[in-house]
Amino acid sequence: MRYPMADRHPIFTRRNLFGATAAGLAATSLGACATSGGDDDAEEVTVGEDAENPFGVDPAAPLDVVIFDGGFGEEYAVAHQAIYNRAFPDAEIGHLATQAIAETQQPRFAQGEPCDVLDNSGAQQIPMDSLVSDGELAELTPLLDAPSYDDPNVTVRETLRDGVLQMGTFNGEVYALNYVFSAWTIWYDAKLFRDKGWTPPETWDEMLDLCPQIQAEGIAPWTYAGQHPVYLYDMFLILAGRHGGVDVVKAIDHLEPDAWRHESVVKAAEAMHGLYTAGYILDGTPGIDHIQSQTALNERQAAFLPCGSWLPNEQKAIAPEDFEYAPLGVPYLEGSVQPGLISAGGEEPFVVPKNAANLAGAYEYLRIMLSQEGAQIFGDTVQAATVVKGVDLDNPAAQITDQLVSNPDDLFQPRFRFWYTKMNEEVRPALGSLMAGESTPDEFIERMQKSADETAADDSIEKFTHED
Repeated sequence: MRYPMADRHPIFTRRNLFGATAAGLAATSLGACATSGGDDDAEEVTVGEDAENPFGVDPAAPLDVVIFDGGFGEEYAVAHQAIYNRAFPDAEIGHLATQAIAETQQPRFAQGEPCDVLDNSGAQQIPMDSLVSDGELAELTPLLDAPSYDDPNVTVRETLRDGVLQMGTFNGEVYALNYVFSAWTIWYDAKLFRDKGWTPPETWDEMLDLCPQIQAEGIAPWTYAGQHPVYLYDMFLILAGRHGGVDVVKAIDHLEPDAWRHESVVKAAEAMHGLYTAGYILDGTPGIDHIQSQTALNERQAAFLPCGSWLPNEQKAIAPEDFEYAPLGVPYLEGSVQPGLISAGGEEPFVVPKNAANLAGAYEYLRIMLSQEGAQIFGDTVQAATVVKGVDLDNPAAQITDQLVSNPDDLFQPRFRFWYTKMNEEVRPALGSLMAGESTPDEFIERMQKSADETAADDSIEKFTHED
């Protein structure tokens, strides 16, 4: 059975994601709509002796799957469901692909009748901190400890790449399977750079030296999604983390006093603001959305664009045939102590509601997603690095991304935006104002420090820490 697609918006793609305003997010947060709360009597699933059906799935039980229909699309999910039906041919699978995650799924949580598997992504992502704090999600340890789909002597956990589980871990408990191994990088056109004889910069000073050469060709050095400035979030924090080390960014996540006033954070704010003052940003950028910024890159109006690993797949129907997507790490500031730091790891969170009607089937569906076949389908379909070891891709952009994330010690994902909704709502306009020249670096720093201090002082907000 396939649900109606009337709520899909084909003119938008991946990460309509960061497009909601603070008010819009508030309207779609769980706090704006009461939830059922976790049911203490909800079904619990344990790992049994049958390696082929370790969760004891009822082969005739229906399975209800909801997929975020963004840059990764739904094709891979349809294929995964076919594998599920191959094992359980009598199971009827409900499939909804939508961008309206909160709009369609939040009422179901409130009624205590959620779907079985939810790809909780997009602009209407239901805040993970609320889902976890309200006890709405099943913990995924049974899935991770189960035998893998391909080898009963290897657990699911052992098939995963390093750094995959951190983003879905809240105070030691795993509540989300982030299915794509994503990296936030700076994207450029390798063909353009090759034709012009430009060397992709490694340092911030090299980038600044290149900018006048780019401008001399009638091309703006930088653009970004001005309407959704949270696309700048990882670039800014990794710039600070490369300079001062990862603990600088962890201190921000942990709401430590004066973390935003750290020298490396200030330098990062000054450097990014400097792109505006130097005139290195494409005219009109503060007013454009993510699609317009990506199109500007494709049309070679701008040379650099901060974005995530889904970009080549999202733009494959739009980009010129000779456009060669290539990612690079955030150019690092002089004196940086950890120049290889990169925001990378698991993204695209799949969750299992605690009150799912078919909890065993939900775990099994995720186990299928993490099989070699399931992961290869995803990788081949969307041309993005997967969270499962041993999946090879022939896409150059995915291969370069894999090289960038090859050192586990340099992988880190800033977390406060996912842990604290209020700070998430604050960092968006704050970054936008900084990059548009509407506020100074000092004003930006003080604005975010105030938001962090208020969050730290609010005892009603559950606090989270990095486990690594």
